[in-house]
Amino acid sequence: MIQELYFLNSRELSEKLHKEEVSEDLAFKHFLVYSMLFASYIAIPVAVTCAKSDGFSFWYQTVSFLAFAAIQYWGMNLLYKTNKQGDGKSFFLRWAALSLPVGIQVWAIGLVLGAVYGGIIGFSAMGWASGLPSNTWLITSILFGLLMQFIYFKLMQQNLTSCSSGPQQAASA
Repeated sequence: MIQELYFLNSRELSEKLHKEEVSEDLAFKHFLVYSMLFASYIAIPVAVTCAKSDGFSFWYQTVSFLAFAAIQYWGMNLLYKTNKQGDGKSFFLRWAALSLPVGIQVWAIGLVLGAVYGGIIGFSAMGWASGLPSNTWLITSILFGLLMQFIYFKLMQQNLTSCSSGPQQAASA
């Protein structure tokens, strides 16, 4: 099963999808591995504490939930419309198959950006930003997560353009 999956080469997979050379079974295997590696969750904005709370937890979870729901809504609509602007075929097959290589690409980008983000937080917490409220870092973590989702949707859009219009159209887009 593993040897037939495209872990990084989304371009070759996009070309095979355009030529309709990818089976539902292979797309499902990609989506299955993707969902196992990058399972997402929905955080319902509920704060449960046993001590006094300043209410920030509830508002943080609410804003986080709304922000991630909004970018998910925007991104899925973007992907669906991108596929429709091409040949409009096999949206779910393409999305399921491409989710693994694009997910791994985003994971790799996230490692690099996460190391930079972590370094900035670490150094600034000891220096110039030590006086900032601790909530500042929670808010920047929401922004970091939103950036990673944005990157996912833009990479997926590039690959869906290649699938639905062919590699030549994707290069000019």
